[in-house]
Amino acid sequence: MYSRSVHLLLKSRLPSAVMSRQIFSMGTRMALSLSVQKSPAIVSLHIPAMQIHDRFFSSNSRGRKTPIPKSKVSAASKIGAVSSLAFVSLTKSKSILAALKLTKFASLGSMLLSVGAYTTIYGLPFASGMVGLILVHETGHALVMKKLNVPFSPMVFVPFLGAAIAAKKPPKNAYDDALIALGGPALGATGAFGVWGCGMAMDSQLLLALGDFGFMINLFNLIPVGMLDGGRIGNALSPYAGVAGVGLAGSMIYSGAVSNPIFYLITLAGGYSSGMRLWNDYNNIVDKSLPRNFYQISQRQKMIIGGSYFSLMATLFSAMAINEHYKKSPERIRFDERASGGSIVGEGMINVHRD
Repeated sequence: MYSRSVHLLLKSRLPSAVMSRQIFSMGTRMALSLSVQKSPAIVSLHIPAMQIHDRFFSSNSRGRKTPIPKSKVSAASKIGAVSSLAFVSLTKSKSILAALKLTKFASLGSMLLSVGAYTTIYGLPFASGMVGLILVHETGHALVMKKLNVPFSPMVFVPFLGAAIAAKKPPKNAYDDALIALGGPALGATGAFGVWGCGMAMDSQLLLALGDFGFMINLFNLIPVGMLDGGRIGNALSPYAGVAGVGLAGSMIYSGAVSNPIFYLITLAGGYSSGMRLWNDYNNIVDKSLPRNFYQISQRQKMIIGGSYFSLMATLFSAMAINEHYKKSPERIRFDERASGGSIVGEGMINVHRD
């Protein structure tokens, strides 16, 4: 049924009434189906920070609007929607997904495809950095899964959606699941700080913008809702964490901070899965799709997870606030370079004097 959904478009504004009805009717079925999939489990699906364009790509830190080619943004939105739904369709087709996993160069090929797609909008230097930071994030998940002896499939990059890595079986308990979820943002934040530090040392606006992108995608994925990393972490802390996450996601959608149909689906799925868990707990129903006593972890383990989670969120939020005084948006950098007759490739690393 998902093949009929490829016409779904990612808009920069809220969809029209007709599009909203189409998204709701098709998306609800997709979201509910995704929410009950426990194994193999998608560890993280990134909604790229570029799609929160009102915050990052449409203006620089001083509030000046940046000329963004509407045709390119529209094309990126359409490609993003098709890529997203195609990825979901592939995950529903075991034979196709198995063939993809058996392809030695699947990860490399999809990564290069993503670089090429992002290059059409942001130029090669920034596009390469974006994909590199996403790769670091996914590597964090993979390293923790390897440490915990949880088998996983190769990474798959999806243009204008991000990347995903799937566990071949569920972790033994919610504590391990939360550790795996934390691994991505933790290593991703480390990579973002490394890029940002180099940007400060070299006075490079390109690296400062990439650092901000890294901070944002890792912070965004810590929202405690659905299949995002924060959703898995929240599940280990409390059955009510998902309810709070859905409320937060709903407020972001209502305020217009995020206007992305894929995020709507994640929020719907998160609401459904959170509601089902509360229902099962209230009625003493055992979820047979998970290992026995999956959510029964010690208070010490919860303190470790909770402390790490909130510390990481606070660190990333603070880093973005600090970087706001230094960075320009990637589109602003390209515009300034074109205005000065420079080249995005040749001058992307050159100092850009701040006002």
